Amino acid sequence: MKRFGFFILLASLLCGAGSVSAQNAAGGLLLDRDIMTPADFYELTQPGFTFGTARSMAMAGAFVSLGADFASLGINPAGLGMYRRSELTLTPMMSFERSHNDAPGFYPNRKNRFSLGNFGFTTSVYEGSGALVGVNIGLGYNRVQDLNYQYSFYTQGNAGSLADVFSDMLQWGGFGVGDVTGDVAWKGIDPRFWGAVIGYKVGMTDQTGDGWRPTWIGNGADIGNYATVVSSGSVGEYEFSAGMNIANKLYLGATLGVQSLQQTKTYYYGEDYVYGGDGVDPELDYQLRYANFNQEVRLDGAGVNLKLGLVWRPVQNLRLGVAFHTPTYYWIDRSYVAYADSEVRVNNPADPEGLNPGPDGLKRAQAATAVLEDTGDYDWEFASPSRLMFGLSYAFGNRGVISVDYERTWYDGMRMKHNPAGGGNGIYNETFRAWYKAANILRVGAEFKPLPWLAVRAGFGYAGSALRDGKMLASAPMARRTLYGSAGAGLLLGRSVTLDLAYGCTSTEHTDYELYYAQSAAGLNSSGAYNTRIVRHTAALTLGIRF
Repeated sequence: MKRFGFFILLASLLCGAGSVSAQNAAGGLLLDRDIMTPADFYELTQPGFTFGTARSMAMAGAFVSLGADFASLGINPAGLGMYRRSELTLTPMMSFERSHNDAPGFYPNRKNRFSLGNFGFTTSVYEGSGALVGVNIGLGYNRVQDLNYQYSFYTQGNAGSLADVFSDMLQWGGFGVGDVTGDVAWKGIDPRFWGAVIGYKVGMTDQTGDGWRPTWIGNGADIGNYATVVSSGSVGEYEFSAGMNIANKLYLGATLGVQSLQQTKTYYYGEDYVYGGDGVDPELDYQLRYANFNQEVRLDGAGVNLKLGLVWRPVQNLRLGVAFHTPTYYWIDRSYVAYADSEVRVNNPADPEGLNPGPDGLKRAQAATAVLEDTGDYDWEFASPSRLMFGLSYAFGNRGVISVDYERTWYDGMRMKHNPAGGGNGIYNETFRAWYKAANILRVGAEFKPLPWLAVRAGFGYAGSALRDGKMLASAPMARRTLYGSAGAGLLLGRSVTLDLAYGCTSTEHTDYELYYAQSAAGLNSSGAYNTRIVRHTAALTLGIRF
């Protein structure tokens, strides 16, 4: 759906209230959902440590210079050239996500998920006796990112409300009651105002002689805020790879990656309004008891990239590797819908608004927006960061190996290619350059074989900040730093069958963020800042059959 009226300064949508200078700007976790923000693109391009095979997961993915593992197809395809036999692999996995907030939780802050880590096969298409020792190909799937998480929290004793922000938005948007009463022509209203419109429909604000105000919420109300975010989905990559072995010294490889992206994210937000005494404010004809504002966003996308790599073995036990991943070019279809409901107590028996409450004096209301669809010619298209990786590994005969990888990822190089929000791509690209920088990622993995049929593994990973200002206040939590630790074991069940097990723990610190804010000539309305840390435990098992 093509739409106009996009905020002149996109940064004012996402920056914290304290840094907003533009008048008549609104944003926050609850108010930026009608578009994709730079924070959304950032989330979709975060590095993973726990995907691929159980062996690579147990060694923190430090496989730039290692090879003969199916995870190599998505890390450094030159490792495909080290295969001496064909292989089939299958990796089921379980993830257990736990969220930690700096405000009390009121809903389970956890999400468990069964998924497929990888599947595929490799085989030889050429074996020679000259300098070109062999050529192998690989086809399959590697899961590259987990988007399953849930966090919730509440605060009480607040004086501000989302209703104040909706009032400001309708005021400076120039709306009259006649514009938003009855059946609304949603296509004629900029989607950034849709939430405010249904807020009016459930009694969160009304137009009076001096403008829009939350007339059904008394000044003495103790306001409680309740927020829950539930995300489900993943990014997976189908890989088509080829690798060659030159004189058992140099290995070259390339992978064409086709990514599949699905995510459903639901935002649940509620407010309750508590008064002292008997709980009734006699100064209010209509007294709002609670109001909920919920939103759902669905993404369905695809992307394509190219990975190139080489591994050089200068001496028998030492390997040096380098790999380059081009940006992934994504096409994303997106849908958005919002819905609200409330309960109001009718204190004035005359019922001047004609709500016709029930015998208990209560009236419930609900409203929903149209579905905003950004598809077809109006989809979202962007390019993810490019990645450059270096790796070094040393083998201690047949007893073990240690591997160290360093990665540089240029988040300031993300580029918007097409957006249906209007305003051009330049504002996004300028924000990418202003907010993000290149990130440094370190992976260390080790494997030790105490017995010919048993391998013991461990790994460590660190992803540094890609944010120029790690203390920035944003409209959504953005990863600031990630730590990863892992362990695992490999069993040789027979000449052709292996079974690998792995456990990994990822802890991600995020920036502070706001639920809502509005900056207008009347002043600033803001929810205050919150913080969320996500910890994910992952267990995986890989069955490998070589022939």
